[in-house]
Amino acid sequence: MKYIIGLGNPGSEYDNTKHNIGFNVVKELAKELGIKINKEKQNSLVGKGRYKKEDVFLVLPQTFMNLSGKAIEELFRDHIKEIDDLVIVCDDINIELGKIRIKHRGSAGGQKGLKSVIRVLGRDDFARMRVGIATDKHKGDITDYVLSPFRRKDLRNVKHVLGMAKEACICWLENGVDIAMTKFNRRSVGTS
Repeated sequence: MKYIIGLGNPGSEYDNTKHNIGFNVVKELAKELGIKINKEKQNSLVGKGRYKKEDVFLVLPQTFMNLSGKAIEELFRDHIKEIDDLVIVCDDINIELGKIRIKHRGSAGGQKGLKSVIRVLGRDDFARMRVGIATDKHKGDITDYVLSPFRRKDLRNVKHVLGMAKEACICWLENGVDIAMTKFNRRSVGTS
């Protein structure tokens, strides 16, 4: 079983915010794979299906971004057996919109959802895909920036990066994290 976990905030008021791009990547993947994310389980909305010969579990934690670790801890306790069977998809304010970065392990890099996961699990050796949300220099409170929607002029790039991140998730399912890193870490919207 492979687990793809998108980080974000529950509630319709957060649907189109920059902070919810992890949720939106997983929702796009669910459409592509024909998986319905509609069951409540362990503080998450989940959906289970198959891709080729692999069982896939898609997860949207409902604990709010800063407490994402709580939901993932419950999944580890009851379901996830191997750390290599999981990838976490989240936003990153330090990467420009149109780019993604996949890594085997690492620090939270200021992303509070990842920070919660690392703190609760007591480890950082899990795959993560950071989806860039930086569109310009943000002044003032970063919280206001990440909890605001993308501007109309950025929506085309948002659509493209969601597609690219979805492809990267499928590549991870088929080939693992190393090949996904090689194929997608240097790409950006408009390149192949």
